[in-house]
Amino acid sequence: MTLGEKIQKLRKQQGLSQEALAEKVTVTRQTISKWELGQSTPDLDFIAQLSDIFGVTSDYLIKEDMTEPGELPYKKRQYRLSERGKRIILVFLSAMALAAICICLICDYFTAEKLSWSMISTSAIIAAWFVVLPSLTAKGKIIFKTLLAVSIVPVPLVAILALILNSPFIFTMGMCITVVSVIAVWIIYGIFRKCYKNLWRAFGYVLLVMIPVSIAITYIAAIFNPEMQHDRTSSVFNSIITFALALMFFGLDYLFSRKREETQK
Repeated sequence: MTLGEKIQKLRKQQGLSQEALAEKVTVTRQTISKWELGQSTPDLDFIAQLSDIFGVTSDYLIKEDMTEPGELPYKKRQYRLSERGKRIILVFLSAMALAAICICLICDYFTAEKLSWSMISTSAIIAAWFVVLPSLTAKGKIIFKTLLAVSIVPVPLVAILALILNSPFIFTMGMCITVVSVIAVWIIYGIFRKCYKNLWRAFGYVLLVMIPVSIAITYIAAIFNPEMQHDRTSSVFNSIITFALALMFFGLDYLFSRKREETQK
């Protein structure tokens, strides 16, 4: 049974129309129709929402080989934050962030009679708050919106830090490292979207991505800071270890795939 067929069957079992389900998942009725017809596939955020609405495991929805022998594999009851709970957490985090900023500013001023390091701390706290914000306010595509914040927020943060420290090279180096890191984050996101049915394989690909990323960041830091001693032997050793771990994950993926094939025969 395909993902679309499962969504349609569970929707009808719950007595929901496509419009009613679309309202619960915060998408259009046409999107639900496309999912059921197999014309498009919901992302991981929507899979999680559907699994909560229908009361089944995400694995049951995702894996086509999981057909019901007699009854659906209903999942254990899990706690999921309500909108009210998210608002409470957001208010709490905002209050904590504001308190931390005030403490930093007061301590800095009364110890040095001017604002210095507290400006850096304040910038970092505000940046962290903006990164967390989408996960507590977004109605859908939470992971995508959070990654978007992760991609955008570092740019003004690096610029502010360079301005506070009066060091243009910090902005240049920070932006180069940010670009490499953001590209890596989106590649990893794409890997998990593509390989969400084979998580061991996804982890293997992620480790392979981390090899050039770590090397690139190390070389960027060395270029902008000539006094920094770059240990090539250490980089090669770390790359070999990471590659070996990736092969281990690919091996696990192969073993589990063979096991699934044998159980289907």
